[in-house]
This record gives sequence, structure tokens and C-alpha cells, in this order.
Amino acid sequence: MNLTAVTPMPETENSATRSTTQRGSPGMSHRTLSILLCLMAMVPPLTIGILWSLLPPLAEGQLNCEITAIGLPDPAIYQVKIADRPAVSDGSLVVNNTSDQPWTHINIWVNGYYQIYDLDPLPAGGTRVYELDRFVTRFGASYNLRYNQLDRALVYARMPKGNRATRQIDLKPVSEKASGPASQPNGPDTLQETPTHE
Repeated sequence: MNLTAVTPMPETENSATRSTTQRGSPGMSHRTLSILLCLMAMVPPLTIGILWSLLPPLAEGQLNCEITAIGLPDPAIYQVKIADRPAVSDGSLVVNNTSDQPWTHINIWVNGYYQIYDLDPLPAGGTRVYELDRFVTRFGASYNLRYNQLDRALVYARMPKGNRATRQIDLKPVSEKASGPASQPNGPDTLQETPTHE
């Protein structure tokens, strides 16, 4: 009996590593895959650009309000080292809605880091007092007048039509802002809006 040796057909790299199902599916070259990935990466920025050009701009109105800080320590304590400063009482921020419309979703910031939310509506002409030690950072640190001198406040509120309005106010002690008998009744523990010229 003559036996003839059968030489197996050489397998290519793709046929050796791909399953039977994969062998029957269409392949994709590296170049085609790279082009497809580039096109997919361009979709998000193009979508954002189209929406940016089509959607109307978001306008923020100007809040009509007055802000006064009361019960503040003598500014001279901030010239002393923090470890040597005496304990101080907690001050308050008085917000007065001087507009003819009520506010909702009130968000107040002091010194750019500490904030407080108030969901209770503030009616037109209404006044509300916020204790400064209730203001916190996003990490939960409370505002403390012993370590942080109050210098500015920012108020956000929603108007009846749903649009948002803001007001940023720089605060200065009354004794620094004016001199004479007219400024004495408020005393050095009161902060009011610094007048600005637009």
C-alpha cells in the first residue's frame, strides 16, 4: 500500500486568529477605521456649534436690591494675626428687594466662596435677614467673621417670568465710605454698598 503524505494548506495570520463567524464577516482596514473614528469625534463639537448659533443668548437681568451687613467686628482685628484674634459675634446680611416683583430660588454668595440657598419667595419690597455663619462653601466649611473679612456679596434670583437676575455689590464699612455726622449712626460694624460710577 502506497501512502501519500498530504501537506496541509498554510493558514494566514487572519484565518488562524479569527473565529469561523469572524471569517465570514466583512473586514475593515485600519485606514477606514481611523477615518470613521475621526468622523465620530467631530460630531459632538459640530452639534455644540450648531446649537450655539441657533439658540438665543441667555440674558441675565439686573436685580433691584439693597444689601447691608450688620453686627460686624471692628476692621482693626484683621490686622492682628489669626491666632491672636479674639472671638467675634456672628454678623448678618440684610437683603431688601426694592423691585416691584417677587423673587424665588434665591442664591447669595459672599466673598466669592460662601453661599446660601433660599427657596422661600421674597415679595416685592420685602426684607430678609441671613446669618453669616449659615453661609458655607461647596465643601461644607462655614463662614467665620473671625477669619474672613466681609467685602462683597452676589445675589441671584429668579423672576416671575422664569428668567434669572443678578446683582453684585462691593461692601465697605460706612466709616470708610463717608465721614461726618451722617455716617456715625451706622457705626463701624455696618457695611453698605460702595457707590460706583458707570
